[in-house]
Amino acid sequence: MLEAGEYKLRQGVLELIAGIALNSVEGASGVGLRGEPAEEGRKRRNLAKGIKASPSEDGMTLDLEVNMDYGVDFHAVGAEVQRRVKEAVESMTGWPVAAVNVDVVGVNAV
Repeated sequence: MLEAGEYKLRQGVLELIAGIALNSVEGASGVGLRGEPAEEGRKRRNLAKGIKASPSEDGMTLDLEVNMDYGVDFHAVGAEVQRRVKEAVESMTGWPVAAVNVDVVGVNAV
């Protein structure tokens, strides 16, 4: 591996990684996805919308605004969101994630 040069990762990239991981969890979606009629599925808008990444002494902290599907166990889905986002960011960047904070801001009518 070449040792010369710099390695930078913009905050928006971290937020996008978190948004993709969040939207892979059944029963949850980011606020950047808009629900459409069933035949059209969900339309992607901005996967990083409602997600904020900020460095801390212990590692990266990610704050996510999340919509949950009506009828799901919010606690269980929220825990899965935290697990998947932490795993995705750490495995793709090599940086430790100190916290993934989930703020449920809406309910999707399924």
